[in-house]
This record gives sequence, C-alpha cells and structure tokens, in this order.
Amino acid sequence: MSHLHVCIHSGRPAPGRLAPSQIKLISLGKSVSGGRADQRVRPTKLCACTAIWRIACFRVEAMPGDAPIRILIIDDDRLDRSLYKQCLQESPAWQFEFAEADSAVTGIETAKAWRPDCTLLDFNLPDMDGIEVLTHLRDGRKGLPCATVMLTAFGGEGLAVRAMKAGASDYLPKRQLSADALPHAIVNAIERFQMQQRIEQQQSALALSERRYQTLIEAIPQMVWSAGADGRIEYANRHWYEYTGLDAEGAAHLEWDCLLHPEDTERTWRAWDRAIGSGTTFEIEHRLRRASDGSYRWHLVRAAPLRTSTGEITSWLGTCTEIEDQKQAENATREEQKLKGIGRLAGGVAHDFNNLLVCVLGGASCAMQSLPASHPAQEMLREVTLAGERLADLTRSMLTYAGKATFRVRPADVGQLVHEACDSIRDSIPGAIRLEIRSAPEMPRVKTDLAHMRQAIVDLVLNAVEAIGPDSPGRISVHTAVVEIGEESIGTCGFGPTATPGTYVALEVRDNGCGMDEETRNKVFDPFFTTKFMGRGLSLAAMHGFVRGTGGGVQVDSEPGRGTVFRVLLPAVAAERESCAAHP
Repeated sequence: MSHLHVCIHSGRPAPGRLAPSQIKLISLGKSVSGGRADQRVRPTKLCACTAIWRIACFRVEAMPGDAPIRILIIDDDRLDRSLYKQCLQESPAWQFEFAEADSAVTGIETAKAWRPDCTLLDFNLPDMDGIEVLTHLRDGRKGLPCATVMLTAFGGEGLAVRAMKAGASDYLPKRQLSADALPHAIVNAIERFQMQQRIEQQQSALALSERRYQTLIEAIPQMVWSAGADGRIEYANRHWYEYTGLDAEGAAHLEWDCLLHPEDTERTWRAWDRAIGSGTTFEIEHRLRRASDGSYRWHLVRAAPLRTSTGEITSWLGTCTEIEDQKQAENATREEQKLKGIGRLAGGVAHDFNNLLVCVLGGASCAMQSLPASHPAQEMLREVTLAGERLADLTRSMLTYAGKATFRVRPADVGQLVHEACDSIRDSIPGAIRLEIRSAPEMPRVKTDLAHMRQAIVDLVLNAVEAIGPDSPGRISVHTAVVEIGEESIGTCGFGPTATPGTYVALEVRDNGCGMDEETRNKVFDPFFTTKFMGRGLSLAAMHGFVRGTGGGVQVDSEPGRGTVFRVLLPAVAAERESCAAHP
C-alpha cells in the first residue's frame, strides 16, 4: 500500500487565495508489509515563505471504499503536529488525511479551501488565540464549518467553558493525548457536530413549517382559533382579534358568553357539551358580536378535537366563517316565498269578497230605494251599506298587500306628498308628540300612486303615534333623502322581485316609542298581525305590498326601548325619462 506526501508552500499568495502552483509532489514511497504506514517525511528545500502546509494521506486498516477523515491541524509547534499525526496513524479503526498550518491566519485560509471534517486547534497561537480563530472560522455564520477540538498545554475548566461556548466540539489538554484517546475524541466530536447539524436542520425545517402554517392561518379569510379542553381560547389569528376587538391577553381570559348573542347562548353550550361528551366535531350556527359596531353577525362555527395517544381530548382547533350575507339571502328568499303564498291567499279571498260585496251592497241599495225614507228598515240598511264599504276598504288593502291592486303610477314629489299626508292628520296627533318634517333639497321625483303613497305615509305616522302612546311625550321625525342601492343590498332591503340597483329616494319615519323585539319585527308586515287590542293589522301589510309592487323596498330597524325606524325606498325617475313622460 502506497502513501503520498504533499508540501504546500504558502509563498506570497493574495489574501484569501491559494495559488495552484503552490502545490507540488515531493515524494512517493511504499509502505512496509503489515499495514503500518511509512511515517518518514523526507526533508524539502523551503523557499522564502511565511508558513508551511503539509498534506499527507495515510492508509490504515479500514473497510473498502471508506473515505479518509480530513483533519486540519493548526499548531505553531511542529513536534506537537507530528505527535497528533502519530496518535491518529496508530488507530486501527479509522483512516485520516491531514493538512497542517503553523499560524491562525494560515489555518483559517486552509479551512476555507480544504474543508476538513475536524480541526485540531491549539489555543495559544502566535497571531491570535483559539477563541478568536473560532470567531473567524464561523465567518458570520450561525455555527462553525466543521467539528473543532481545542488543544492547549495550559488552561483549566474556565478555558474549556469558553471554548465550548465559542462553538468547539471538545476540549483536550495536550498532556492527556494518547493514540487511543485522540482518535476517539475526534470521531466523537465529528459525530456530535453532525448530530448538531441535523438538529439545526430539523429545527430550521420545523421553524419553516411553523412559518408556513402561520402564514396559511393568517391568509385564511375565516377566523381561526384553538382552545383548551375547557373551551378557553389559547390561540387565534389576526381576523379573530380584529373581529372581537380583543388582544392576546384578553382572549386568554375570554369566555364565549362575551361574544355570543344572548338568544344563542343556551343552545350553543348544549351543543358544546354534546361535542365534549361524545368526542365528536362541534358545529353550530350562531351570532357573534362584532367589536367595530357592536352588531351580532351569523357565523358557522366548527371545531375538531385534538387527542393524545390514549384518546384524551387536550385541545380544540376551530374556525368561524361569517355567513351573515347567506343568512340574509335565505331570509329574503323565505320572506319572498311567504309573501307570495300569503299574497295568493289574500288575493283569492279579496276576489271572493268583492263578488259577495257586489251582491250585499247592491241588494242593500235596491232595498233602500224601494222603501219609504221613513221606513224603520232604512237605518239598518244604512248600517249594512257602511259595513259593506268598510269591508270594501279591507278588501282593497288585501289586494294591495297581494300586489294585485290597480295602481295609477306617475311621477311625484315625495316631499310634497309627505307634507300633504302629515297636514291631513296633524289634528289627530296628541299635543305631547312633536312631529318634525325634513326634506332634502332638489329631490328627484319618483313613480308612484299618489293616493296609495299618501295613505302609506299616514299609516306610518299613525303607527309611530301608537308606539309612543297618546299620553306620553315623544318625537316623530319624517325626512327624505337620496341614496344609492347596490346589487348586494337588493336582496336584503325588503325589495320586490322587479327591483334593480340604482338611485332611490328614501322616506324615513322615526319615533322614540316602545320599539319592537325580533319576533315582532319579523311579523310586522304579516297581514292581520297586530299588537293592539283592537285592530285589523292590515295597514303596514298593505303599505309593504304597495311599495314592493311599485319596485321599491321597506326596511325596519327597532329594539325594545329604543324606538323604531321605517325606511321606504322608492326608485327615482331619471330626469330625461321624466321629461319624456311629461311631454309625450
């Protein structure tokens, strides 16, 4: 088996570079039989140079195909370097390849160019100490490029601690070196270094995975959260904090009752208890309070349990998806279907009523005309006629609600209609209630039936008077404004099926009366629904049907103790179309 000696003269290379001409073959020999490598290094003639680097490859007993372990020795003592090599050459288990440097600067350059597996570093070097060398070898990186064993003839436990903190894999006093200890120390140092590298790679991969997970969680448009087994929030993404208005500390002490709509609290906790008891996914639709405006919006909430290997639930991972628009669209569709059904019923009933009324009123009229004016039956017949006329009004209201009434639609000024309607009932409004009328300047005209529109305004104002009460002081505000209605609002503002986005005139009637709860609000436009002891419950239903039948919409906003606002939206007439209609 042969061995090769190479001498590298440092000469005067440029800083940080190794000139290829500085490497030359100086000897070639054969090893003696028995496997021991020839340890003799023939003397060479040295040029003027600042340092000598030697590389020698020694073959020892090893598994075929194993690469030698590359060892860089940085020590200014030539005898110490030879001793280290001798200790390593005598190892029967590993093969080594060496590079030598007698100064820190030369060793640093060699480490960069040669890329050793392990560096034997003397602490006391002529140009800098070993701790400084470790800093230069790191070269701004997080760790050293290879395993490093610090060697020193002097120093104690304090120096060892400094070396290990600086990144050294091991620390050995020179007096403890032996042919058995040094190879094992180097191999152990390399294994620890490689293990540390694998740990750092795994930590980097884990950190990258966590960043990706965090980025994904923040990119999801839903609110994402995790909670402990007791349901308390442990983590939430940015959307959750923005919606709830809480910070991380506030979320840690949060109870869901603070967010839940009071009407949804009980059924939510029942569903949560069932999920915990069965260990299944928690899923519910409920309303959560939004911090920006205090409103409650519908959310689909899902949470899956995270378990230990024994099946015990340790935490929950959940999402909150806002479904407010979906809920409103479903309610609008359901309301539309309900109105159509009730409308068909009301229209059929009103049609039959009209047929019967013709007979009743006609018969009463004929009887009145055929009998003398002094006949006792005349008074009864007049009562029958008046009842029939009231029934005819009721029938017209039912037809109006059903959208089957005949409307005489033409351009009209809503502000003028408001004044006319309010003036007609001003004497009926108690003195303790103040009526305010405000109209925006230069209002566009709307296409509507003048008589029905006046009656709608009257019904809204009288409804506000009843909400305040005849003996209670209050205020009713009636004002008009111009608004723009977008595509997304058409399905949520109580519009009829023919409504389109565009410019609308808004007629708002606001009172500070008793207000309505949600159940009452949902039924306020139902025919024959009333909260009064005496009443037919058709005025608001007829108004709603009339407005929808002419392409408009009605909104209602009310809470108990905070009054009520009815908002009638009527499509504005474009100026050029109005002009054409006025001058055919």
